[in-house]
Amino acid sequence: MTALLPRILLIEPQFVLRRTMVMVARDLGMVDFHEASSVGRARALLAADAYEGMVLDLQEGPQAMELLSDLRQGRFATPSDVRVVVLAADDGKSLATERLQDLGVACVLGKPVRISELLDAIVGVQEQVSPAS
Repeated sequence: MTALLPRILLIEPQFVLRRTMVMVARDLGMVDFHEASSVGRARALLAADAYEGMVLDLQEGPQAMELLSDLRQGRFATPSDVRVVVLAADDGKSLATERLQDLGVACVLGKPVRISELLDAIVGVQEQVSPAS
């Protein structure tokens, strides 16, 4: 019997990148990604279902930061303390790194991102959540 994969919400507006991430993660049996192409779509998914983690692209700027803030305030079905990996075109430097830390971001990955790097960050985040006994 196979173990259940962590359910991660992937918010990435670039279709080809999003689909590639999902397919590679599925092929490797590492993560069960659920996809959202925008912050608006992610809000609906977060309100309806709980996820064990989130990958958030900051391309939508203030809307992405507001989504993260709302998540931390417990406004969704997903637990407010869920681990979040952020993707940013500039490694998050244009955003206050302190603000991302205040919002409990596990790590910030620069774009373009290597899928292996993203999956390693997600798996590392999940291992922090549930370390092996």
